[in-house]
Amino acid sequence: MASSRNYSKSVTAASDEIKDIYCEPCVDDGKQIEAEGFCVDCSEYLCGQCYNSHGRFKAFKHHVLQDKKNMPVDVRRTSVLDVCVEKCSKHPTKVTEYFCRSCDTLGCSACITTNHRQCQNVDHVPDIVIDLENNEEFKKFAEYFDEKLTLLKEKKNKINSRKTEVEEMKKQAKVALKEQRDEINKFFDHLENEMDKKITDIDKNNKDTLKAASDRCNIINDELNKMKTDVETNRKNGQKCELFIKMKRLKGEIEKLDSQFDMLYEESKVQRYKLVQSTQIEEIMKNTTEICRILTAKLVSEIDISSCKDKEKPCISGMSVVQRHYIAVADERNKVVKIIDTRNGRNNLISLTVSASGVLSKDVIPTIRPASDVVAIAQLLYVLHSNEIKVLDTHGNVLDTIGCDCPSLPSIAASPDKKTIYLTNYINNSVVSMTVEGKITATYKDKDLEKPWGITVDNEGFVYVRSNGGIHQLTNDCTKVQIISDDLFGRSITHSDADNRLYVGEVKKVKVYELK
Repeated sequence: MASSRNYSKSVTAASDEIKDIYCEPCVDDGKQIEAEGFCVDCSEYLCGQCYNSHGRFKAFKHHVLQDKKNMPVDVRRTSVLDVCVEKCSKHPTKVTEYFCRSCDTLGCSACITTNHRQCQNVDHVPDIVIDLENNEEFKKFAEYFDEKLTLLKEKKNKINSRKTEVEEMKKQAKVALKEQRDEINKFFDHLENEMDKKITDIDKNNKDTLKAASDRCNIINDELNKMKTDVETNRKNGQKCELFIKMKRLKGEIEKLDSQFDMLYEESKVQRYKLVQSTQIEEIMKNTTEICRILTAKLVSEIDISSCKDKEKPCISGMSVVQRHYIAVADERNKVVKIIDTRNGRNNLISLTVSASGVLSKDVIPTIRPASDVVAIAQLLYVLHSNEIKVLDTHGNVLDTIGCDCPSLPSIAASPDKKTIYLTNYINNSVVSMTVEGKITATYKDKDLEKPWGITVDNEGFVYVRSNGGIHQLTNDCTKVQIISDDLFGRSITHSDADNRLYVGEVKKVKVYELK
């Protein structure tokens, strides 16, 4: 039998004068016999006979007993039994009642004696938890559940709104499909069915994605509520020891929940699409292979730009295609440019200078003022400054200056035919198109276009604008097509004609989207 030792320093011991605490096993048998001791493991008061015989049973052999001098005040009378009762995982006969601050580890007396003999900050848990409610770590621990449940509720609301959005996209696509179908003859019946299947497949994948995310929300919600309920029960009962131990024990579970919570950001994303008229319709029956087009950007891969030579965690500040399958990625934290082979995702660090045209070179074309972006058009360089565009030849001579009535123009791109320039306006939340002579031809503004930065154009003339949290797809005359992706944070974006893909920088990864 475990020796009787004072394991309840943090509670008031019973005195010999207490006469109304009865043996609980005897009370269950209809008898009222004064308690002479207490079993910590069973949390039961025992009379003299039960106390003496308790340890004789094999199942109770290692239970910790406290005699009448050391047993706690009746839990039913004080509503608290603030003692350590949880057994040590390494020493089943011992109670976990110590905490080593040096190692941030809980343990029993055997653990402390064996593994923490040299540690200077070993405390008895009942002593630590006296003022637990005012402990900053505990406050954060207690607040964690409400904070996460609030964030989870917001995420679930967003998922539910996306369910509506998915239905609306489907509805609009079906309507567009029918409207276009009415304009052509029955020759396109087969193609209509094929396109309908594509829509249904994408819609099914979107719904499956959102259902999986919603299910994960429910699982996390149940786990958080269970943990919160356990914590609130201990708090209500004043079981500070159990609260402290639970706070430490649940660290691993909380990390897992945080990891699952982070997964929701990726798992709740849907594939966006919209039907537009196919250019093949103009060819009628001669070359038609599809009735409409689904304009969508599907995430197909991610490229981690981290390198063994990095001194800091990478941070992508800009990107540009330099050759067919090679992208130059500026890593501002490591102050290097990395060349990514998009076919295998491998990267190399280079020390060559990058010229204003975006082509690797040993020569540098100087500019009088800092340039935020540059585009090459017909052997000329259009260098973007804060509120004007300098037109340079390849020797750096200024041929023209195009004034722009805006103090913040971070990015520039050109149409495939090199006749139109597109500029993002970071302050006014807009995109403008102009001729190479500087005449503004169109302006795009939208309630969801917030702080637009990066801009690029694909080989069909569609414009892609990177703004806070999303990528806007525009026609060549700056008419909104759709927001092809949201929940994206960063500035850089570029298009590769070689594989018709968008490359989007996000901290240390380049996300690759296949355009259709």
